[in-house]
Amino acid sequence: MMSTLIFRNAAKVLVPLSLLFAMFIYFKGHQSPGGGFVAGLVAAVALIVHRMSYGARSMNRMLPFPERSFIAIGLFLALSTAVVPLLFDQPFLTSYHGSIALPGNNGRAYTIEWASVMVFDLGVFMVVTGVVVGMINTLSEELEFCHLPEQES
Repeated sequence: MMSTLIFRNAAKVLVPLSLLFAMFIYFKGHQSPGGGFVAGLVAAVALIVHRMSYGARSMNRMLPFPERSFIAIGLFLALSTAVVPLLFDQPFLTSYHGSIALPGNNGRAYTIEWASVMVFDLGVFMVVTGVVVGMINTLSEELEFCHLPEQES
């Protein structure tokens, strides 16, 4: 754990901004480069920075459920998005899209575009985040358990 004052204060700013940027990449990705994989990596790096500055317990309190659950739910979302079109005699991984009209100001309606591929990307996001955070947690716990001294050059 790197609990220096500078790193902790930098993490207070960087972690929320990184998670916000991961959300931007996720939502931008179904129309242009980005999506679940890249957003998952950015979110995982933010969580790792938080773990480095505040410790494993603090990071685990940030997550709504354990990493293995992230992976399982993500695999379920991705697989169900891929398989559901088969139930409607459509090809595997067929994507559906549309728009939803929402009421707005001054009589204007706002439209939100949606695509079923976003659910697939959410599954990929959850799998990538769960795998990366789980690997870092496991490796860090092994190092903390062994109490390996840092080698100086």
